[in-house]
Amino acid sequence: MPEKAVFKGSADGLLAVIGDDDTVTGMLLAGCGNVDEKRNTNFLVVTSKTTTAQIEEAFRNFCNDPRISVLLINQYIAHEMRATLDAWAERGEKRPAILEVPSKEHPYEKHLDPVYQRTKLLLGLRDD
Repeated sequence: MPEKAVFKGSADGLLAVIGDDDTVTGMLLAGCGNVDEKRNTNFLVVTSKTTTAQIEEAFRNFCNDPRISVLLINQYIAHEMRATLDAWAERGEKRPAILEVPSKEHPYEKHLDPVYQRTKLLLGLRDD
C-alpha cells in the first residue's frame, strides 16, 4: 500500500481565521487562538472600519506562514477579496486549505462558495 503524502509539520498546523467578531470569538473560545513570540496572531477581526487592503495583507501573511494549515474566512469577506482568492487558487497552492464559512449576519450563499462549485462540477450536478 503506498504511503500517504503528508505536509511537513502537519501535526502542528494552526487554524487561522478572518472573520467578523462573532466568528473569531467563537473560534478563540474553541481554543484556536495563537500568539507567537513576535506578538503575531492567527486571526483578524473584520469590522466596518477594516479596509480590503488590511484583509488582503492578513490573508497573505497567513498563507505565507508555514504553521497555518487551514484558513477559515467568512463568505461575505471572501467575496470582497475574490480576485485575491482566485489568484491564489490559480497558482495551485495546496496549503493552507481555505474554507469559506457563513456568518451570523450574512446567510450562506452556495453560488458564491468555490468548494461547493468544484464539488458540484466533479459530481456532474446541476442546479435545479
